[in-house]
Parts: sequence; structure tokens; C-alpha cells
Amino acid sequence: MEVSKDLVRCLLYDFKVGLSAAISSSRIYQTFWDNAVNERTARHWFQKFRSEDLSLCDVVDDNTPWMTKPCWRPLKKTVV
Repeated sequence: MEVSKDLVRCLLYDFKVGLSAAISSSRIYQTFWDNAVNERTARHWFQKFRSEDLSLCDVVDDNTPWMTKPCWRPLKKTVV
């Protein structure tokens, strides 16, 4: 499930204040409804945070060159 960075920030906050993944996903659902994360997704992110990886990116393939990973792409300058 693709999760927006805003929702991942909510999960990270809840993780840091000591909430469980189940409670966190329930709180997020009460706030965002259809755009919420399910409990399984919350558990995935909490597992990632417990492994001391607090990045907001969920990159699956570590063999991908770092410049092509979604979270490391440089911003393109927009000329108007």
C-alpha cells in the first residue's frame, strides 16, 4: 500500500510517543477516513522504526542506485 508522507509522519509521531500500531492506525483512520492506513501497514512502518530506520521512505530494493530511489531524487528546478 502506497502511503503518503503525511500519514507516515503521523505514524512516526505515534511511534515516538509510545502508541501501538493498532491504536495509531485507528487514530489515523478516525482523522483521514478513506485515505487512512490499515493496521497491517502501520505494523510494517512500526517494525521499520523499531529497527532504527526513521526515514519516511519505504524503498524495497537496496540494489537500486541511490539517485534513482524515490526519496533521494533531486528536485528539478522549475523555470517559469
